[in-house]
Amino acid sequence: MRFWLSLFGLLLMPACSETPSATNASVEPASLAEQAAPKPAAIKTSTILDTSGTPGPQMVRFRQTAPNGLTAEWLSFGATLARLTLPDGTEVAARLSNQDAYADRDSKIGVTIGPVANRIGRGQFVVDGKRCGLTTNEGDNTLHCGPEGMDRLLWRGGFKPNGQLVMRHSQEAGYQGYPAKLDVEMTATLSESALRVTYRASVSEPAPLNLTLHGYWNPAGVTKTPVDGLTMRIPADRYSAVDAELIPTGETPAVAGTPFDYRRARIVGSAPIDHNLLIPGDGLREMVQLGDGQRTITVLSDYPGLQVYTGEGLADGVLSPRSAIAFEPQYSPDAVNQPVDGDDTILRPGEVYEHMIEFRFAGPGLP
Repeated sequence: MRFWLSLFGLLLMPACSETPSATNASVEPASLAEQAAPKPAAIKTSTILDTSGTPGPQMVRFRQTAPNGLTAEWLSFGATLARLTLPDGTEVAARLSNQDAYADRDSKIGVTIGPVANRIGRGQFVVDGKRCGLTTNEGDNTLHCGPEGMDRLLWRGGFKPNGQLVMRHSQEAGYQGYPAKLDVEMTATLSESALRVTYRASVSEPAPLNLTLHGYWNPAGVTKTPVDGLTMRIPADRYSAVDAELIPTGETPAVAGTPFDYRRARIVGSAPIDHNLLIPGDGLREMVQLGDGQRTITVLSDYPGLQVYTGEGLADGVLSPRSAIAFEPQYSPDAVNQPVDGDDTILRPGEVYEHMIEFRFAGPGLP
């Protein structure tokens, strides 16, 4: 598993106020910050409290706006990317029709998934000889860490003076069957052409960890128009073969000659996709590029894989089936039971988990 050892592991989760202090300004280590970082911009920020008075979680909405109008909006419920608007007004990230809908349904749209994204076969795994069982929510299997993962909980958060948004989540050992106390920090950095999301975490006991942002994207605008006509390029050379329950078989065949070969840009088409694709290389690198002829979304990450889901299950207000594609940079599904290329996703006490996902945008009004 890729991680960085650091004294920061002892200091990872200080108490979080609505406005993180300036002493936390250097949360992003130089090793990642120096890798094609977005150009600095004077980001305007705003915080909106939920004053609806309706039952359920009282969310906070955070807004980041770059000088050219590129805007990201986040919810404290599930550390959710609730809106991404380009300077020309095009909304390219899927969202639910209203804020209350996020608490009312388990949509996974734009949420932070964890502690373990994707599927775990039979909802169990063994770490250092100890068998652990998670709450199952997809037959006998666990998807996205069960019915009440961190995407269903309120996070603490606030802005730094430089416009970065920091949100934090902690959960006690045993929650949903997860064996360790977990502390997670997400940092969102906006520029005039990109949104960078960095996850960091520590655990009290050895445990699997595989965090991701479950965003759905359409550069033409997330409407009821299918993504079939968009052009997509993915530099994956292998994919995770799965069984009828979408649990990996352990095989990672080459994409050549399969529907998953997007090494040369081509039309998305109408065939459904819900697979993990393995991206060669290390460090921050391109995972996928999606375009409509006018606008382009490029996703970069230092994770080894990318789950691609063509959104057959989307349906809410402005959404319809296949109106956006989910891109989830991640470790391979069920890697705790079936490691791929040596990555078993196990994090141990004293180690710091850190991974980055970056979304770069090109089109009208963008540099």
